[in-house]
Amino acid sequence: MRDQCKRWRVSGNRRVGLRVLWAWAVGLVLTGGYAGGCSLLAEDIPASVPAVSAVPVSRPASYAWTTDHMQVGVRWQPFVGRPKNNAYDATRPVFTQDSSYVHFWVSWPGIEPTPAHRDYTKRPSPLLQTIEAAVDACVAARLKVEFVLLHCPGWASVSGQSGGWKPKPDHFGEFVTRIARHFKGRVHSYQLYHEANLKSLMQDGDIDYLMSEIFMKGAQAVRRVYDADPAEPVVISTSGCSPCHMCPTLTGLDGVGGLGINDFYDQLIGNRTLMNRVDALNINVSDHLDGYGGIDDRYVTSTWGSYDLVRRKLDARGYRGKKILAAESWISWDDGRYGIDVNGDGVGNEQDAYRRTLTILGQCFQRGLNTMNLPWSDNSSEWAMGLTKRRDYNGRVKALQPEMVIPASDGGPDVVTQKIRVHGGDDNFTIHDPPGNVFTIEDYIDPSDPNHLHYYVWRWYAQIAGGPDEVIRHAMADQLGNDIAVWGPGYRGKEKYRISSYNRTRDRFLVLVYASGANGRCPATVSIPATIQRGFYYNNEFSRLDFRGEGFAKCEPYYARVVTKDISMQNGADVDVVRTQTGKLRPRCRKLTVTVPRMNKFTTIEFIRAASGAGGG
Repeated sequence: MRDQCKRWRVSGNRRVGLRVLWAWAVGLVLTGGYAGGCSLLAEDIPASVPAVSAVPVSRPASYAWTTDHMQVGVRWQPFVGRPKNNAYDATRPVFTQDSSYVHFWVSWPGIEPTPAHRDYTKRPSPLLQTIEAAVDACVAARLKVEFVLLHCPGWASVSGQSGGWKPKPDHFGEFVTRIARHFKGRVHSYQLYHEANLKSLMQDGDIDYLMSEIFMKGAQAVRRVYDADPAEPVVISTSGCSPCHMCPTLTGLDGVGGLGINDFYDQLIGNRTLMNRVDALNINVSDHLDGYGGIDDRYVTSTWGSYDLVRRKLDARGYRGKKILAAESWISWDDGRYGIDVNGDGVGNEQDAYRRTLTILGQCFQRGLNTMNLPWSDNSSEWAMGLTKRRDYNGRVKALQPEMVIPASDGGPDVVTQKIRVHGGDDNFTIHDPPGNVFTIEDYIDPSDPNHLHYYVWRWYAQIAGGPDEVIRHAMADQLGNDIAVWGPGYRGKEKYRISSYNRTRDRFLVLVYASGANGRCPATVSIPATIQRGFYYNNEFSRLDFRGEGFAKCEPYYARVVTKDISMQNGADVDVVRTQTGKLRPRCRKLTVTVPRMNKFTTIEFIRAASGAGGG
């Protein structure tokens, strides 16, 4: 074995020593070794070997989203008055190929600007019509939909002002009832408010009013509507917290920044009525302030530190069955004040966004966060957070200012080369200067690519949720009896993540392994339970649906498909890709195991049930 393959450590519930070395050797034998045997490069599989396929599984038009399911998708803010723009966006691969759900901000003042707009049939507001068309596009694509509710119209507020003001008693619950009735069966999850720790989101309210009028009455309204015949499943959660460390906080919270966030969760978790009405709490996922969402060194040390904070509090109060879901999520990619330089080269750019996305998503998913959404595209926001670039969907930007567009590398509509603000409809809009830092083509690492660099890292993680398929959380790193075990000299580096899921639609397991020190030269073995186990947080007695025991029987044969690669930090391209496919294998000790002959940084493994009579070796 080469020198670079000699030093390695074991991850998972295994003892370092002869037992591990023996297990690794057995793994090599079972899976064909790392230099040949049954592990074949896909392009070398002889024509006489039938293609590997899973036992056919019917694909339901929909499924009941529970907190055991995994969802990775985008936040979509469709444009009012530009239906062609929205229709084009709905066809982009970030929706149609990569996402499993779509997260919408639903402004109450926009949905019901006047009391007359409470009649959604006769007087639908422009925003309601826009959101409804976008939701219908998502449902047609078999994507799950989540609403985040926020603000209050002037006619319904105590102050008479519109925006971040408290609603009159019972008015919010009545609004939620109308929204839930209108979208029942099309919207599958509700977050009841947005960044509720901030005073600016409810300037004349306090934490008690927030919990009683917004969270408790809002949750009760959603539940009543969705439980009514014909009943529909729904996930209900509360609100994330803004990571702004100096912003004034909601009255009744103890301090600002991390101290206020700490108290926010203490008060929510201490309210038993509220906790009985919701399925989950929420955290913001961001690279704010230090590049990783850290606010202080005690309470919110990072985005994943926020997850740990809330998880500890839930566990301490006996709420192991309550989950944590992503609220607003973002990664800034430009050189503005929100784009933090984390690689130390003196500038904030797309390569920093790549690194931040890799770490934040890896840390959060490995810990147990089951949902994640990033903004679908650049827009006129002060933050540059889009996974993809704005495109000249109908050619009007080029007609008005041809210097602002360049041809796209995928042959589709041109790429818009700077941040712009657009006013008007599809066929008559005008272009204006946007607020904040105005990124330009010089900020694009690969100008003609319609995607930003960090999109490619997000897309790799998004595999874990399976797009429109039904996918649940499986084994978790370092969970005794339910571990994702990885061992061998190929699994190395300071930064390592391992995540697994079970695709119920396709009847197969998926494992994602990231190892920062992997170099495509050394082997590593990966092993997971062959069936869904009782997990500490997932798939247990608290689950709404019981998936335990699903998977592959004790001696049922399976195959493994492996793709291991690096992702270029210059253009997001797959680099040094190696695809392997094993022969027919059988579970040993109720484990699905495969050796990756030459592990690189990003590894995707599918464990697939062997169809009767399918190929093998």
